[in-house]
Amino acid sequence: MSDASTRSLSQEVNIVWVEGQEVTEEKYDYVRWMWEKTRNKTGKPSGAMRAGRIIGYAELEETAEPTEPSRRYRRRVFYVKDNDRSEPGGQYQDATPHEAVDPRTVRAGVHGRLTDRARGRRPVPPKEAAPAPAPQPEPPPDGMLF
Repeated sequence: MSDASTRSLSQEVNIVWVEGQEVTEEKYDYVRWMWEKTRNKTGKPSGAMRAGRIIGYAELEETAEPTEPSRRYRRRVFYVKDNDRSEPGGQYQDATPHEAVDPRTVRAGVHGRLTDRARGRRPVPPKEAAPAPAPQPEPPPDGMLF
């Protein structure tokens, strides 16, 4: 990770999930992320999000220093595209795009990581126990025929 990226992460104080954290963690197995250069430290990034629909974004501390020569701030933006698993008709049912992270692992200053859930690897439900075999009748004692 570059120095600017490390510094940007260290200046984060909050992750804002547009639909709320609980809804985001339940609805999205993964979100994509990217660095967005903005003029503001807080609030929804005003730049046109060409990559997809914004799901969340990082807010920086009040004393944050610009990380770009243009005096802009580098902030993380989390988004989904129309072809993502969470969207109607989405792809990636058992895979993830390379820029994906599980939103449950994202925190201010913490990059986040891929999990089995994000990768589309759902836990396999345990198999139902086979029914116990029916009891077998006792064989007749030797020499007795009926």
